[in-house]
Amino acid sequence: MAPPDPLLARVVASAADHANAALALGGDWFAPRCLGELGLSVELAQGDWPSVQLDRRFAVVAVDPATGELPEHRAAVTHCAVQHLLPGGFLLSSFAAASSDLVDRFALDHVGVVDTADGRVDVHRRTERFTIHDMVFEARAAIRRVGPLDLAQRLAGTDPPVVLDTRTHTDRRRFGVIPGSLHVPRTVLEWHLDPANGYRHPAIVSFEQPLVVVCNGGYSSSLAAANLLALGFTEVGDLVGGHHAWVAAGLPVVEADHSHLDL
Repeated sequence: MAPPDPLLARVVASAADHANAALALGGDWFAPRCLGELGLSVELAQGDWPSVQLDRRFAVVAVDPATGELPEHRAAVTHCAVQHLLPGGFLLSSFAAASSDLVDRFALDHVGVVDTADGRVDVHRRTERFTIHDMVFEARAAIRRVGPLDLAQRLAGTDPPVVLDTRTHTDRRRFGVIPGSLHVPRTVLEWHLDPANGYRHPAIVSFEQPLVVVCNGGYSSSLAAANLLALGFTEVGDLVGGHHAWVAAGLPVVEADHSHLDL
């Protein structure tokens, strides 16, 4: 086998301190095949990109060009890739003429290009700065996340959690709500749960009751759940993929009821 491109060799070396692991989003294209040949263990992830929220991060993430054919898909899959990158990690993609857009929109550095038999592969690097992606990852490490099907099963059980829907009135009206969930807007969540405030929601009766926070996509809910944990609640989690994942799983929704918003 010919020696690897120097830039690819640098990318592979960056994973040496992180279990030699890389993440591939999408199909089996050049980058993940090449990374595997160079000794990395490549994990493949596919699906609805906003709902792909793994519990680990990687020094290298490769994005299948087929996932970025449309600009709106490109943004979603790049966001998915960046949230799974370690600080200073490398993103490999081949979105045609998209480098400047990626740099501007996701605060990435374009470090070079690898020319392959399958076409051009752009290499970007994530900042070392502590970002919102790091903040979300830390929050998720502290809470108990639950998938849509698991949440549905728990809600049908003998000790169901309280589902706290933090979405806006508009989103709840447009997309429906999980049956039995409570609307506690994100802007007042901590105030309506902490008994030290004067406006605790009547459904919140103890620090030990199980709580699951739900937002649109499963991002702000992670931060919110971590805040509740810091306030002393011990059984706190959020819904992986948020309300979108619940709907995508074919689970039931009902019309929103906002009669109890003002406490």
